[in-house]
Amino acid sequence: MIRFCIIFGVYIDDGISGVSFDRPGVQRMLDDAKAGKINLILCKDLSRFGRNYIQVGQYTDYIFPMYNIRFIALTDNVDTANSQSAGMDMMPIMNIFNEWHSANTSKKLRAVTEAGAKAGKYKCSFAAYGYTKADDGKYTPTIDPEAAAVVRRIFELRAKGIDTKKISEILNAEKILPPSDYLYQKLGKTNPISMTHLWSKECIYHILRNPIYIGTLAQQRRPTVSYKNHKRIPTNEDDWIVIENNHEPIISQKLWDKVREYEKSVSRGKKDSRGFVPTFSGLLYCADCGYKMKQIWVNRRNKEHGTGYTCGYHARYGSNYCTTHTINGKVLETLVIADIQSKLNLIIDEDKARKQFIEKKSGDRTSQTAIDTKRKQDIEHRIAELDTLTQSVYENMVLGKVPEEVCVKLIDKYQEENKTLQTELDVIHERLEANDQDERDVDEFIRRLKKYAGFEVLTREMLLDLVEYITIEDVPENRNTPRRIHIYYKFLDKALSNKQNALV
Repeated sequence: MIRFCIIFGVYIDDGISGVSFDRPGVQRMLDDAKAGKINLILCKDLSRFGRNYIQVGQYTDYIFPMYNIRFIALTDNVDTANSQSAGMDMMPIMNIFNEWHSANTSKKLRAVTEAGAKAGKYKCSFAAYGYTKADDGKYTPTIDPEAAAVVRRIFELRAKGIDTKKISEILNAEKILPPSDYLYQKLGKTNPISMTHLWSKECIYHILRNPIYIGTLAQQRRPTVSYKNHKRIPTNEDDWIVIENNHEPIISQKLWDKVREYEKSVSRGKKDSRGFVPTFSGLLYCADCGYKMKQIWVNRRNKEHGTGYTCGYHARYGSNYCTTHTINGKVLETLVIADIQSKLNLIIDEDKARKQFIEKKSGDRTSQTAIDTKRKQDIEHRIAELDTLTQSVYENMVLGKVPEEVCVKLIDKYQEENKTLQTELDVIHERLEANDQDERDVDEFIRRLKKYAGFEVLTREMLLDLVEYITIEDVPENRNTPRRIHIYYKFLDKALSNKQNALV
């Protein structure tokens, strides 16, 4: 029985889950207890202290006794000064039940959240930058014109091959408010989160990866680990809850796809000492060792003479591992321009060029296409015949015209032949689909090539649009032998043996 008590303090944590002990009130109480300021902790019941049975048991069984602190939970009849009471015997079970209640509640809330996401309810504290939330019950994302213009510009800059860091520098130079500052400005408050109040490359990256900007609502992208651990972790795209055409997009699907293409490009683009990303940065490879080519100055004393490229493996490890493969940047640019121009000349007769590109891309499959088409027709005709024969044999058996044993044998034979033909037909379909894809790829390459008709200057945007990568062979020992620069074009080239060659 408590005869006399002086209340040192009252510790309250409203709106914070008891599963976590990282609550301000609890932490303050524990600090006071360890400092010897209190010797009795009184709470309504065990769940008010915590719903993590391991940590509750750790404090009541070890830490509090170590500091000579008495713990009482009134409605649960728990008093650590009376270890023989029924309440103390039941305390481990009550702790487990309290945690189970939190786990069960969390499970139900997750189910409600998932159901809302599948129904298209935009569940978030604040809408993504570029949108606001509508008052329509589903909080549908609605375009915010001012921020949407910035989002659109970010995608357009990236589609030109400009990296995320450079984009952030452009926006900061123009004094455009970053997303968090823009949000708090609209709320009429001071941003308590950001320290720099600047755009970062990470912020640009997250915007570029968010499908909300093409009208697709993708939720459950970063769920919490569990009801105990509220850390958010990114999940695989297959686990997202996705609703396409959910709201008005800010950017087109075409622009989104182009940015995705650049994200997958072998070139990430690296700035030189002047702060520029060179035209060929990240696109050049040594033809012998496969290492990326490194930019160098042709004349270090006079950088106006321009840049060149050398094998990165040789530059890092020396001549014992690879040779220089050095090439002058202006020479390389001249060669690439000439090769792109030759393809532009080809498409003057677009039908002829298309046929040539398809033959180059498809290789041996081109001559096989006519054979596959004819064989496909024959197989489909025979499968239809087998279906008719199977039905006829079965009907004759029912009418008593064919014995059951004969019917079974014939049907088994027809089905076995049908299965074999269907397998062959699937393989033919795959080859024909590959040919159709080749035609679509060639059409896309020609469409892109046409954009640069009459070009005079080779730009990085043009290279990223047309070229996958370029390999540089070393200078031949025999000076009369031409040096080869292999240009691998997007949508056309797939293997080294099929690459377009340009001669020095």
